Amino acid sequence: MTEVKISVRNLIEFVLRNGDISSKSAASSPARLEEGTRAHIAHQKMRLEEDSSYIKEYYLKHTREIDGYLFTVDGRADGLVHDKYIEEIKSTYVPLDDIEDGSLLHWAQVMFYGFMYLEDKKGEEINLKLTYCNLDDSIHKTFERLYTLDELRSFVERVVTGYMRFIRERLRWQELRDVSLKVLDFPFERYREGQRELAVAVYGTIKEGRKLFAQAPTGTGKTVSTLFPSLKALGEGLLDRIFYLTSKGTGKTVAEETADVLKAKGARIRTLTLTGKEKACLNETVECEPEKCPYAKGHLDRINECLLEMLQNEETFTREKLEEYAIKHMVCPFEMSLDMSLFSDLIICDYNYAFDPRVYLRRFFVDIREKYMFLVDEAHNLVDRSREMYSSTLLKSEVMEAKKAAKGKSRKLEKSLGDLNKIFIAERKELEVIGGRRTSNAVPEELLQYAEKFITAFEAFQKDHPDEFEEKEKILDLFFKAHNFVAAGAMFREGYIAYAESSPNDVRFRIFCMDPGEILIEIFKRARSAVIFSATLTPMKYYMDVLGGEEGDYRMVLKSPFPKENLQVFLDRRIDTRFSARENSFEGIADNIQAMAMMKKGNYMAFFPSYKYMNNVYEVFSGKYGTITDTFLQTPSMEDQERETVLDSFRSQRGKSYIAFMVLGGVFAEGIDLKGEALIGAAVVGVGYPQVSFERDLIRDYFEKEGLGYEYAYIYPGMNRVLQAGGRVIRTEEDKGTILLMDLRYSWSSFKSLLPEHWLPLLEWKRKNHL
Repeated sequence: MTEVKISVRNLIEFVLRNGDISSKSAASSPARLEEGTRAHIAHQKMRLEEDSSYIKEYYLKHTREIDGYLFTVDGRADGLVHDKYIEEIKSTYVPLDDIEDGSLLHWAQVMFYGFMYLEDKKGEEINLKLTYCNLDDSIHKTFERLYTLDELRSFVERVVTGYMRFIRERLRWQELRDVSLKVLDFPFERYREGQRELAVAVYGTIKEGRKLFAQAPTGTGKTVSTLFPSLKALGEGLLDRIFYLTSKGTGKTVAEETADVLKAKGARIRTLTLTGKEKACLNETVECEPEKCPYAKGHLDRINECLLEMLQNEETFTREKLEEYAIKHMVCPFEMSLDMSLFSDLIICDYNYAFDPRVYLRRFFVDIREKYMFLVDEAHNLVDRSREMYSSTLLKSEVMEAKKAAKGKSRKLEKSLGDLNKIFIAERKELEVIGGRRTSNAVPEELLQYAEKFITAFEAFQKDHPDEFEEKEKILDLFFKAHNFVAAGAMFREGYIAYAESSPNDVRFRIFCMDPGEILIEIFKRARSAVIFSATLTPMKYYMDVLGGEEGDYRMVLKSPFPKENLQVFLDRRIDTRFSARENSFEGIADNIQAMAMMKKGNYMAFFPSYKYMNNVYEVFSGKYGTITDTFLQTPSMEDQERETVLDSFRSQRGKSYIAFMVLGGVFAEGIDLKGEALIGAAVVGVGYPQVSFERDLIRDYFEKEGLGYEYAYIYPGMNRVLQAGGRVIRTEEDKGTILLMDLRYSWSSFKSLLPEHWLPLLEWKRKNHL
């Protein structure tokens, strides 16, 4: 018999939610949660002193059969005295005089506990208490109601009936889904080389509940080779939900297209693509307040009917479909998409929904009751993304702006900002003595304490002053940044460093995550299984070290499925791109790029380690060859539409060769798919090193304990950029093309060993033969 499980709190908050949504209801800070916990404990202690038979955190469970399904709801009552009362405790900053009878949702929670208790003990009536503890003055206020079993049963039936509308729909769908997936075959006539091997490895990894790190070169068909076995496991009950995680919009598109292919072959799966709030918003500006957004006002009153209608009529929840239903029912499409995730089999989304402590999907990962699968696409991007997710910064200038905005609004808020600013002032004086920067292997405790005090003061202020006023946004911005800073401080451990630095106009505190591996190990435990895959995970040890690899995790490296003779890889070792020699390299690089473009008329890309270097070479190239060849020069911060226009230019008919000058690691260096004649060659200048920086040097120093500091900070990330750029050339079995590497270091064994097998041996570039 199929069992449906849900907690009392989640059940109540889903069925009985009502009213508006508001950005003011932000996630509570760690300090706020700790205060709430302390208030709970203090009140429970007081109750125990009043009556020694008082029991705290009393577990209750109710199970019944409904329409052939086993329905189980459970939870913990904050306090209970047998046969006397059950109590629910809530902490708040709201003045207790303003609370007249308690929240509907809070009463509903304790009423559900009362019903479960009477059912279990065969009782007839119970006294229910709802207690509010004020965090400012520690005063509490208790409301009491006496309920009979019949009254509580009637209430519970109404709640369960409301929820079962969704459960019947979900279980009806799961039956259809599982039947379709059990008979689903691989969607193509044959497997490419490496595809079957990868698919079998993914399925085995799921079955054993482990992790797999897989390097699968371009053309392997990574998406279908990971998604197909995951869906088969879903249909067999090994998984409950699949998260396809990616760092770029192109990755989402490929996952969507693959899901569509599988659906065309008979797979019945509900797929959801999560879009960020800014893009999902139906208004010109994102202002999630009921007085400013008609979709926020009354959203919670209308959302459940909207969800049910969509579930009964759709299987694919795209951004466009979500907008359609959101407009019809006047609900927020972003919040709606988060709710739809609860009913989706495959969730396609950005890394942050699983990995970022600020925005991860708490509805899945706080109280885990399901078996999840993480498919982490283009996993090489997760290294720097996770470093940034687990790091945080506070600036003195931001504190001062918030302090000015708070003037005259609240003495407590003003004081908290003044105290926080004093920390920055004291730090600036110390930094002036020691040269403007210092690092520490310890978390900045004093700063964190004052940041927490500011967060607490603002939360209390927000309760008392919900109305908007000029420049309030500056206080709110600092609130979120302080919240993130405190969260980063809570994660501080081996692999972290703290530093402070001053400039003429500011002081900056930074908590920096150099090695995210240990944190990612913890996050991967949220899932039953995970596959971390990319075309470029070389060397594998490096990526396993920094992406949460553990002893016992599987690893595999697949060969390119394409004919080796389809790709020619040349090396001009006479080009020296090291910083001291760069000025002497411009003309040689320009000549090489033109020579490559003259080998065969077509479209080419030339990749550079920086915009400055690219612009220098482009200036030389334009002067010598500007009338012979069509060109494009990438600029920083291109919009999505501009990017699409550039990609379309590769599909245009031309009378001469076309060369696009691009930067390594940029938006055109990975995640684009120009097949056939759309792109036939790429020149790569240099070895792709990230820009030398203070933080890169911190990473270098940290990993130097293993003798691999420079490799982990510069060489391996740089070579990944090179491999990604080169990987744009051959996309299908029919593609043929050329890669030209320009840097003497590719002739060194330490760099050559990092190149893919199908790039070797490197062919000697004879410049005079191609001009």
